[in-house]
Amino acid sequence: MPLALAIMLFTIVASGAIGVTAAKLKVKALRADTYIVAGRALGTLVYFLNAAAAIYSGYTFLGGAGFSYKFGAAAIFMWATSLLGYVVGYITAPYIWSTAKKNNLLTLSDYIMWRYQSKLLMVLVAIISVIFNVPYVQMQIRSVSILLGISSGDTIPALHVAVFSFLLVVLYVFLGGMVSVAITNVFFGALMLATMFGGSLAVILKYFGGLPGLYSAVEAVSPQHVTLGLKSEAWFISTVIGTALNFWLWSTRIQVLYTARDVKVIRRGMALLSWYIILGTVWITHIGLATRALGLRLEDPDYAFARIVNLAYGDIALGLVAAGGAAASLSTAAAILLDQASSTVRNIYEPLTRRRLGDRELVYFTRILIIMYSVISTILAYTQPSLLVDLYLLSASGVLQLFPALVMGIFWRSLSKYEIIPGLLTGEVVVVYLYKSEPLGVVPMMWGLLANISVLLLLHVARRTGLLKAIHQLNSVLKLHF
Repeated sequence: MPLALAIMLFTIVASGAIGVTAAKLKVKALRADTYIVAGRALGTLVYFLNAAAAIYSGYTFLGGAGFSYKFGAAAIFMWATSLLGYVVGYITAPYIWSTAKKNNLLTLSDYIMWRYQSKLLMVLVAIISVIFNVPYVQMQIRSVSILLGISSGDTIPALHVAVFSFLLVVLYVFLGGMVSVAITNVFFGALMLATMFGGSLAVILKYFGGLPGLYSAVEAVSPQHVTLGLKSEAWFISTVIGTALNFWLWSTRIQVLYTARDVKVIRRGMALLSWYIILGTVWITHIGLATRALGLRLEDPDYAFARIVNLAYGDIALGLVAAGGAAASLSTAAAILLDQASSTVRNIYEPLTRRRLGDRELVYFTRILIIMYSVISTILAYTQPSLLVDLYLLSASGVLQLFPALVMGIFWRSLSKYEIIPGLLTGEVVVVYLYKSEPLGVVPMMWGLLANISVLLLLHVARRTGLLKAIHQLNSVLKLHF
């Protein structure tokens, strides 16, 4: 067995053991808030590493390097996405956490129900969150498959082994819920940061002596890669705005947010997470440029980080980087599975069946849904491979349409379900219709949000001015006379 593969597999098995062991910490009583949001008890360090591991996935670890290899400086949209996202989070997250704590909210859709008192809107938000997270889990399985293939020299059935690794994650999420996810993610989050920063910096220093040398080398080989020449300015600006606005709209991240012990933990976490970007993503996106500067030809852009580390430092370094990439992918998959399952049970199953589940029943049904969603994601991983960043942007487009309901609703108290629901549906229709097209260079998610807010504003003005009431009265008169 290649040494790199052995290191990666050891890390995966160790993480599974940590997760299963952690599950034993909580099985004294099957309380729903313990299983789903770790009893809202996480301190700063554990919350920070859990959030980092849940947020930064195979999309960051492999997709960041792959995207910069293919499109050059346009990859810096990832830096702005997170840094602006943490500004939004610093402002809004304490309010969301406080509301959730006071009202025992466990999911994003719970918050929406509390804010708008609409079961229909709650169900819609849950369906949207679940559907657009499915390709995100698929992306994590694909990331692990890429790393296994590189680590083994393509001597093993990488996708099959990646699915087996994913099933280990399913096992500890099934047993321990958020407690297992959080404790495992402390290990994963630290490993990810060490490998992103250490691996990237080591490669850049070895071949280029630093960032100035790297930029000069890239400019000599492909000047377009040090500018936005491979993507339009409209694409860059619209992508930065869209992905920054949707940063805290992912239901998974809201659920992780609920795990914090208090508001101080939330604010400290936002500050620490901004440094995670500076030490992690900023460096990982330079690896694609380094791969381009060295003239390496890749069968897949997402292979950039692993290939160049292997070239520079051999099997041990490759194994460590592959382990970090597996950590990034599996930790995110774990958090998404738990969120998908709990949101489906609490915010779709309960209202549709008009049943109010007790804690044990809620945990029981959540576990069943964890299995179901893991099967769906596995099937998609086999049948629908795609570039990692493409998968992320597809998911992000749908999730962004929740911005008016969540963020605007915090500051605009007169917004109601009568404006939010039509706007949300309009935005999703536009996103699906424009998928893989960019009118005027602007990404579909922003066209969807524009349509969403336009409908919302029109209906809000109509409601506030009494226009809708007048139309209703006119309709009644017409029916009476004709």
